[in-house]
Amino acid sequence: MKHKHTGWKIFFGIFIVLLIASIGVIIYVSLQLQQVAFFPEPAGSPVLPATLVDRVALEFDEKTPNYEKFSITTRDGYELDSAFVPAANPSNNYIILVHGITRNIQSSMKLYPMYHDLGYNVILFSLRNHGENEPDITSYGVTEKYDLADVVDYTYQRFGNDINVGLHGISLGAAIALQYAGLPEANVDFVISDCAYQSAAAELTYQLGEQYPQYAWFPFVRTTGWLTQVTDGVDLYEASPIAAVPNIEVPVFFIHGLEDTFTPTTDAVQLYQAKTTGARELWLVPNAGHDESIETDTAGYEANVANFINQYVY
Repeated sequence: MKHKHTGWKIFFGIFIVLLIASIGVIIYVSLQLQQVAFFPEPAGSPVLPATLVDRVALEFDEKTPNYEKFSITTRDGYELDSAFVPAANPSNNYIILVHGITRNIQSSMKLYPMYHDLGYNVILFSLRNHGENEPDITSYGVTEKYDLADVVDYTYQRFGNDINVGLHGISLGAAIALQYAGLPEANVDFVISDCAYQSAAAELTYQLGEQYPQYAWFPFVRTTGWLTQVTDGVDLYEASPIAAVPNIEVPVFFIHGLEDTFTPTTDAVQLYQAKTTGARELWLVPNAGHDESIETDTAGYEANVANFINQYVY
């Protein structure tokens, strides 16, 4: 009997050691994924394509006359690095540009020539934890949708309630724009969504499978979500554009590159299908990778955006 009890003790001891080791591995991998996903390193500004380089710079200079740099204070006191570039002629039309992950306010400038030609005043800002803003967590829209709400409110407060305001987001910026537009407090006239993901959890799961296939079998995204909820109070599963889209009544134009290997093109299709109220359009851009649609087909991009606004908005 003593030998039998000793065997069980050994087995139980090995089980405990393996369990502790497994928990340690899960926590370690989740911490690494958390750092990469929620505290991303900034990327450099993209190189402008030849079709845009003569029309705008990625810095504010003589190609963006009368620009103004300032900051917008959010409801929780965070300062957003912002800028305003007025239209060439007086206009009641305003567009707010929202850049992608690891990018900054300058990255949105590639959209400026299109809206300048359409007679729009342009508002730009760097997302929380991006550009020259203070370090913080990137929450994929959990917090940022309310930051965007504050930018929209600022626009109306400064320029008047009789103006027309649209949103144009790319990648993370598009996902944030969709999440904002699904809020009861949303107050914009249209949304252009370029290469948005359907949900942050789905995007991170896809990226984990693509970049670290050896970890794809285990639900590390879920454990990372739990960890981030404990350490930073952010619920990853709240960042869900596809849950917000059915609540959007204003027109939405979904754009996505057919060669996008960062966010699946099927995400755009699913987002388009989820919008059951109000006008919607979908354009899948041939030969375009992630955040490359305007570079791949500048003329087609600008024409399609203009046609969408003319048809459904004004």
